[in-house]
Amino acid sequence: MNFDFTANRRAGPDLLITLPVLLLVVFALPWLAFHLAYQQYVPLIVGVFIFADICFTFAWWRASVYLFVVYVLVEGFLVNTYSLPALNLLKDAELVLIFFRLALALIARRTFPVPQTGWVIAFFLFAIYYSSEIFNPLLPSILVGLIGVRVTLEFFLCFVVGYWFFNDRAQVVRFLRFHNWLSISISIFGVVQYFTGPDLLLRISPGFERTIFYAYDPNNLSVGYYFRTISTFASSAGFSQYLWVSSLLTILLMSISRRTADRTMGCLALLAQSCGMLSTGGRGPFILLFASLFLGSWLLRRLRLAFASAALLVACFVLSMIFLGPVVRTRFSTILDFDMIRERNTALAVGEFDEAMTSPIVGLGAGMGCTATLRMFPDAPVVWTENQFARMRNEGGLAGLVLFVVVTAAMLIDIWRTARRLYDPQLKVVGCIAASYCITNILVFPIGAPLDVPPVNFYFWFLLGLLYALVRTEMTEAAQGYKPATEQPWWSFIR
Repeated sequence: MNFDFTANRRAGPDLLITLPVLLLVVFALPWLAFHLAYQQYVPLIVGVFIFADICFTFAWWRASVYLFVVYVLVEGFLVNTYSLPALNLLKDAELVLIFFRLALALIARRTFPVPQTGWVIAFFLFAIYYSSEIFNPLLPSILVGLIGVRVTLEFFLCFVVGYWFFNDRAQVVRFLRFHNWLSISISIFGVVQYFTGPDLLLRISPGFERTIFYAYDPNNLSVGYYFRTISTFASSAGFSQYLWVSSLLTILLMSISRRTADRTMGCLALLAQSCGMLSTGGRGPFILLFASLFLGSWLLRRLRLAFASAALLVACFVLSMIFLGPVVRTRFSTILDFDMIRERNTALAVGEFDEAMTSPIVGLGAGMGCTATLRMFPDAPVVWTENQFARMRNEGGLAGLVLFVVVTAAMLIDIWRTARRLYDPQLKVVGCIAASYCITNILVFPIGAPLDVPPVNFYFWFLLGLLYALVRTEMTEAAQGYKPATEQPWWSFIR
């Protein structure tokens, strides 16, 4: 079975794929003539850009996925630079466009776009119920409900895109190489911010003023403090969470590639990522990185991989602490303050959930627990919480909470089983690492809401699609009699 839709040039399906673009051209001509007549060039330029993006996505959808990844990683920087929250909608529009392109091609070939997995039906039932909460009479505005649907359900499309994006093992390696090179530049930019402080960002735009936060030890203020770097993200939390997943993907590339160049660049990337993570002051992703690494090795039944990778990470973190100075060592020494960790997590896991159980049994409506709602409607009575289950109880009521728990449990079990059923050594390493990242995010639901914020929401669903694509790849290779193909140049990311 050929899953490479950009390479298949049969007349029937290709005509169906290009038909929406042709219709768009026809309807765009009157709009184009109107703006030319009145010399309105700004909307004209925007329209041409959008049209070019649509044509590019329909012609080379896999290449557009790479561009989408880049935009996800620089979106926060652009929003802060231009102080335009509407730039967030570009990401949503591009994701929907890529999904539409995929769905059109797949349906034309009589293939259902959404992968058939054990938890998808439960997720659809939850999605239907959650969407009905848009009409909850307790909502101050239907726009709040739409924001909730966008935050909670939209990035499921990344799961579908990821499933069809990885059509063979060579595509996996190409993506990992692309991501590794990208992470080096993003990490180095964060380290530069550590030494320049917020001055560099404020010279770029005053919109970065709201992102200025400092890391320090409240028990020892004399040691000093430092700016919590954000690199190309909207906040230090987004940057540190990105470094968590990028470090995992770098270790994954070093584990499955035999090229010396990949391992050399992997070591360089890990060192840059370690410096970047320490500069963010984020201690949670620091711990979760090691937790997901050992969980993946346990799934793989190769603890030697975990210990070897952990030793390499520790060496990188030690060198980074020496390079960044003693104030960073003081900040991260509080990781061993178990009393502080217990008090904070107990308040999140137990206190916020108990408080959420006092909400109306039908809930307050979709979006009433989202940070995005608070940004869009500062006066809205948002019940914000860092507990994912508490948020679902506040928004969806008791029935919404039950459905969400069922989806979470089904997803957790199916991810575990899918990772364990892979038998090809190379694909199993990829699958177990991807599964460990997804499982770790699910396990922190009681003390966080990772799926509500970028870039975790993208990586969670995209790597989940990768996991299930590996199963399809194994079946396809077994049917065709797999033979290792000649590797492409190390700089080739897009086929």
